[in-house]
This record gives sequence, C-alpha cells and structure tokens, in this order.
Amino acid sequence: MEGRDTPFHIAVGLIAIQVAYAGYWAVHDLTARFGLWPDADQADAFVQTLTLPQETLFFSHVILNVVVLVLLLMRRRLALPLFVLSFALDRVEWVMMSSNNLFSLMVNVDAWALFSFTLQASIISMLVFLTFEHRLR
Repeated sequence: MEGRDTPFHIAVGLIAIQVAYAGYWAVHDLTARFGLWPDADQADAFVQTLTLPQETLFFSHVILNVVVLVLLLMRRRLALPLFVLSFALDRVEWVMMSSNNLFSLMVNVDAWALFSFTLQASIISMLVFLTFEHRLR
C-alpha cells in the first residue's frame, strides 16, 4: 500500500516546490515595494514597471498555490481545477512580465520560464493522474 502513495507524495513535493518558488518571487516583489533592495533606485524603477492587473494576477496565483497544497493534503479533487486556474493566471502574468525590459535585465527570464513551465506541467500531470486514479475525493 505504501507504493500506491508515491504519486501522491510526489505531487505534494512538487506543489511544495511551486509554493516556495512563487513565494520567492512574491518576497522579491514585496521587498522592492518596501525599499529593502540594496539598490533602492532599481527597486523603485522595478515597482514602477508593474501594473495593478499584473500584480493581481501574480498574487492570486501565489495564493492559489497555497490553497492547492492544502487541498491536496486534504486529498480533494478541487486541487486540479484550482491549479489549472493558478497556472493560467501565472502564464498570463508571465507574458506581461516578459515585456518588462528591466526585469529581463535583472534575471535570466528564459531559464526561469523553462523551470516554471516544467514544474507546473509536472504538477498538472500528477494531479490528473491522482484524479483519474480516484485518489482524490
């Protein structure tokens, strides 16, 4: 029976990584807003490039990741559609962020996009598997 829980544990681990990853970027955003970056001018310039719709999409995605982790730990099927929503919000926000020249100069956008997309695709795959195997209720 222990082997049957392996996909569940993998899904929990992947979502935990997603929560940490999204949390990292949320802290990055918030520390810029509070002027905690070593380069205050760069932080201010960064914050000025962000729009309210973009920030709404991003922080909704971050919150949904935590909700999905809790739902998965409760073995709820709702984890799948909510993660797909989180994924969609993140992809729309990422498209908006990809046109942010300052952000593109600050980080390796392509590498982060590849990591993020691969992680999220893996999570969706695991949640689909768990749903169709009736391991979530």
